[in-house]
This record gives sequence, C-alpha cells and structure tokens, in this order.
Amino acid sequence: MAAALAAGSLTTTASAHAASGTPAPPRTASHSTRSPAAARPTCAIDDTSGCLNNTATSTFTTTTSPADADGSGNSFDATDLTRTAGWQSGGTVTIDGATIRLPKFGTGAYDNMLASGQSVTLPGSGVVDTGDAVVILAFATGAAVTDATGTITYAKNNCLDLNGVPAEQSYGLDTVPDWLSGPASAASINLAHENHSDGTQTTPSSGPKVYALSVPLACPGSVISSISLPQLTNGVQAGRPALHILGLGVRPTTATGSGSSARHWVGTWASVQDTDKVQSSNGSTAAIDSQTLRIPAHVSIGTDSGNGVRVHLSNAMGATPVTFDAASVALQDTTAAGATAAAAPATLTFDGSPSVTVPAGGDATSDPVTLTVEQQATVLVSLQVRGLAPAMPGHSVARTPVWVSDHADRTGDTAAAHYTQTTYTGLPYLSGIDVTTSTSNPTGSLVLYGGQSVNGGTTSDDGRHHLSDAITNALADDPHSDAPVHYGVLNAGTDTNRLLPQITSSPDPVNALNPLDRNVLAQGNVRTVLVSTGATDLLNCTGNANTCATDVENGLASLDTQLSSYYTDDSQLYVNQQPITQNSGITVYLATIPPFSAAHPGTATQEAAREQVNTYLLDNYTGRLIDFAAAVSTDAGATSSTVKAADLLDGEPSDAYYADLAGRYVDDTDSGTLVYPPN
Repeated sequence: MAAALAAGSLTTTASAHAASGTPAPPRTASHSTRSPAAARPTCAIDDTSGCLNNTATSTFTTTTSPADADGSGNSFDATDLTRTAGWQSGGTVTIDGATIRLPKFGTGAYDNMLASGQSVTLPGSGVVDTGDAVVILAFATGAAVTDATGTITYAKNNCLDLNGVPAEQSYGLDTVPDWLSGPASAASINLAHENHSDGTQTTPSSGPKVYALSVPLACPGSVISSISLPQLTNGVQAGRPALHILGLGVRPTTATGSGSSARHWVGTWASVQDTDKVQSSNGSTAAIDSQTLRIPAHVSIGTDSGNGVRVHLSNAMGATPVTFDAASVALQDTTAAGATAAAAPATLTFDGSPSVTVPAGGDATSDPVTLTVEQQATVLVSLQVRGLAPAMPGHSVARTPVWVSDHADRTGDTAAAHYTQTTYTGLPYLSGIDVTTSTSNPTGSLVLYGGQSVNGGTTSDDGRHHLSDAITNALADDPHSDAPVHYGVLNAGTDTNRLLPQITSSPDPVNALNPLDRNVLAQGNVRTVLVSTGATDLLNCTGNANTCATDVENGLASLDTQLSSYYTDDSQLYVNQQPITQNSGITVYLATIPPFSAAHPGTATQEAAREQVNTYLLDNYTGRLIDFAAAVSTDAGATSSTVKAADLLDGEPSDAYYADLAGRYVDDTDSGTLVYPPN
C-alpha cells in the first residue's frame, strides 16, 4: 500500500518501490517552513499575463517583431502557431486531457514564463482546480533543463496532513527537452520555421517544438490553491539552459458531479495516434472532403449507473486543425453489422456545441449522452469532417473497417445506404470511449502499452482481435470468475518504435512525456498498466548483446517508475484530517518479450539480448510479471527462440497468438483481477 501524506516530509525513492512491487508516491510531499517571497510575481492560471517575462514568438513578413527565446535572437513563428497549427493567441488548447490557457503572442510583448519562481493561482471559478495531474506546456532553450523543482499547494480543508496543516507537494521536472534538439516524437507540437532577429527565417531539419509534461498529484481530487514554478532564471543567455512555460492545466479526474448527478467515467475502448497520415491499403495517403466517417469500436466494459457514454477525439499527430461539424454515437445493428445502426444515433455535442475544432496536438471530449451499452458491444461513432482533409492523423495499423459517406452530413443516419467501406489501414481521429459505472463501487481500466504484441497489426481485419479484445474475451470466458467483464481494457498499442523513454536525466524519472502521458495516463481512470515493449528496440539495435539488452532494461525500469508515481483517479489522502480512501498508485505489470517472428527475425546478437532482457525481468519483477514469451514459444519458456507454429499465419502472429497472450495475462494475474498495488 502506498503511504499516506503525513506530517513532515514524504520521501520514498521510486527504485525502492519498484523492487518491492508497490508504486512510488511523488518524490516529496511536505509542508513548507519558508515564508512566501513577496517579490515573486503572481498570476492566475487562466490569465498568466502578470507572470510573463520573455518573448519567444515573433511575426515574420518583411521584418521580424522583437523576440528572443534563446539569448541568440531566435524565436517561434506566430503564423506557424496560429494559421498552421490552430493555436490561437490568448485562446485555449486541450493537451493530454488538460485545458490550458495560452498567453497572447506574436505582438512583440511577453508571451511565456521563464521559470523564476512565479506563483500561479487557481481561482476556482471557471477553471479546473482538482484532478490527478498537472500538465505543463513547456520547452527549454540552450539545452535540456533537468531536475527543476517547484511546489503545489492544496487549498484549506482539502489535502491536510495529520496536524491539520494544508499540505504542500514538492514536484520535480526530470527533463524538459530543448526546443530544437529534443525528440520530435515526444513533442505535443512540431513547427516548421525558426525566426531570427536579423529579419530572416529558416526551416531547420529539426524545427522548434513544444512539450507537455505531467506532474502526478499527491492528493488527486483535492482542490489546488496555487502552483509555484521552478526558480531558474528570469532572463535568457546564449548556450545557457532556460525553462519556458506557455501555460499549465489540471487534468480532471473521471469522477464528475455530485449527489444524483454524480458519474464515474471509465475507459472502455481506446486507439492511440501514431501517424500524421492514415493510409489506404494501396499505400496512398487517405483523404476526406466534407464527408462523414463511421468508425466501429468493439468495447470491453458496458455502462452501469446513468447509462452515460462520452467520446474522445484526437488531433495529437496532426499538423493542422480539424473541425468536426457534427458527431454521433450509436450501437451497431448486430443483424446487419457494417455501418447500420441499431437505432437512431445520439447526437454528440462539445461544451454544448454540435461542432468542435481541435488544433494540432490537441484533443477533445464530448458531452455525455444517454446510451445503454452492453459489454463487448460494437459502438458506431460518426464524425462529419468540415472541408478537405488531405491527410488524417490517427492510428496507423488498426485492422478495423471504416465507412465513409457521400459528401454530406450522415451522422444522423441509421441505415448504411450512404456509406461505403473504405480500405484504410489505419483509423483516424477517434481515440477513446468512456462509459459510466457505479459511483458507490467504481471500477477502473487496464491499459495495454506496447508494440506489435499489443497492437495486433497482423490479426483479422474485423477490429475484434487486438490484445485488448483477446483479454476481454478471456475475462468473460474465465470459468473461475463470474462472466461479466468488471473493468475497461484499453489498447494503447502501436506498431511504431520509441515507446521507451527517449530522454530522462534520472534513473528514477517521475513526470511523463508523450507518448506515455497521452496514451496511458490520460485514459479513463487507469488503475493498471501492462507494459509489453522492447522487441522493436532490440531489432533496431546494432551494438553488442549486453549493450542492447541494458538499454531496453533501463527503459523498462524507467517506464515502471514513471507509471508507479501516479495515483488512481479514485484515491485520496486526507480531507479534514480524515482518511477517505486508500491512497492507491497505478499497478504496473511488465511482460517478457516474445520470440521474434519468422517475418521479422533477429540476428543472433539480438536474440541473445532478448533472452538477457527476459532473464532480467524474471529476476526483478516477481509478482508483477506476465510471461508473454512462455505463452507463445515452442517450449513454453521465456528464453525459447521460436514461436509455436499454431500461433503464426504466414510467419506473422495470428489471432491464436493474441488469445494465448490473453490467457497468460489471466493466469498470471489471478483470473485477471484488476487490483490496487499487489502485496
């Protein structure tokens, strides 16, 4: 059990928790003895103008407006942010589930906060001030910024220590990547141009980037009164690291409302974005022009109290904004299948509006609608896209049919007459579906994070044979438990690489960058994460076996400590000095790496590295290990080098392969029980 917040300081290293099998709390949670610094600027989270002290964005025409992000006169281009990406000056963006107010930019005035100890207050009215994580939109210049620390202060009578003193949580930012040299795949937005003080503009091979980093809250669900920024510098100097913050937001918990209107949201289906261009089966870029997409989602858990459903849309990998003029949700007609709905679709709205524009890098969540969904049902989500979308971001290898209408809004159609099945290899825009479950005994979700072993990119193309589907089936069919599936099973798998942390300054990193934050921690009430990755990293490694293995081992350990630092949505510490619920961290399981397939064989060195990684996992993660390698190998062992023939089709993992992985998950987790941290 994770420790409750107590008087004094709470300091427990993540590595110690990883060894013991219990999640680690944030690095330090304590109440401060220092007096406030009156000279430090203070501002509200929805109006940071009083804390701004640097200009990092300029306009470029015949001259460049004053800006200097890095001490050398370089800056972002305002047009890249506004016209290209859809980030509006003074507007809001929702990133990884948190809504963040942007400063005004492009005029030559201050437009970001150089971290110098500013105090950002949360006024309560009109802003989210309770949640499970703080999301910080930031970038570094001069080099990556490491080990920057600040403080989160909780409001009176919300998160208290045993002496009744409002608690302060010290937080750390392990690594904020440099805006130019940082990894593009971890950025929330990648921009094309860099403006210069001499009135010129260049297009560097690695353009300017902005990152989203999340900070786990020690008191999830408690009201936050203020957040102090790290104290680094209030000026920029060439070659010297500086931390720039565009804005902050609190990612809300999935419990909403109170009394008779209380709802507890849980993810039931997910698909993560990993490409900026969904392709057709012929390899061309899929496009859509004022048409309606109808996307089937084979869910895991069904609705309970309130019969509520809400839908998540994503433009995380998009380079330009996208507008949906209409959207709807319905159950699929099980007799007709295809694009036919069982009844008239329910109209979706976004903050009360039937349309929503999602900027590049952003996401959106619909308002709830009433719809009864049974476990393992297929839900149809219809999206009317405004105008021409020459490229659609989404999931690259979905093995899921998608239907496209004629050039009209067909979101309200029950029949499939105006829809035609496409030949997309991927799945655009739709990223998740939540359902309501009991508020008196809320459940959570299991998120599967990994590569091919999770994604199911070689399974049947009916959208029902990913690992998430196989685990849901195994839970429903398990003779040792009652039939209903009691928690959501969410697929965060991808066939792309770079799932292990790419940049961190600590062996025990806490705050998460993308894709981990977006694909896992922003999901609906995640309680358990199963990590199954590393095979692609080994296949791409050209070093010796020990080096290749050690890199993957360190990456898996970093993932474990990052995930273990976050708490579940329905955990609390102390309110009015009374413990409300168990303070529960996310449970993390790691899977051994299955043998390489015949279609993607490894070298002898890579195979030796794989066996070394599996031995490391077996030795260090007892009680939290799922032996996927044994489930599909010829001799049922973690170090066997071949996959059994029954689990392959044309040399690739088949439906049977994923069914065997799912069976192993159920066996190794005591009938698939969704648990708080294992004892």
